[in-house]
Amino acid sequence: MKYLFLILALTLPSLADRTVTFAWDATEEADSYTLYINGVPVGSTTATEITVQIPDGRTNANVTGVNIAGESEMSETLIVPPAPKTPRGFRISKIIRTTISTPK
Repeated sequence: MKYLFLILALTLPSLADRTVTFAWDATEEADSYTLYINGVPVGSTTATEITVQIPDGRTNANVTGVNIAGESEMSETLIVPPAPKTPRGFRISKIIRTTISTPK
């Protein structure tokens, strides 16, 4: 059984907790869908979207369709980039101008 799936939407409501919603188009042949994160199944649904927490770092996501005949091949891979790091390591290199006020 061959289906072509493409994860169509990716919603990142919060990069801090890495909660992500994946969505795809339905196919008549599938009774349910399985989401894979880094090659490991993390959830199944009969809907065309699923919200899961993903690990830190670069994450690969794929979806398959499932019916009584079995499971389809995996969709094309969607790559979720790592969450941005908090800025740090700042230091003042020079003071350009200072203003001193005196009380009246």
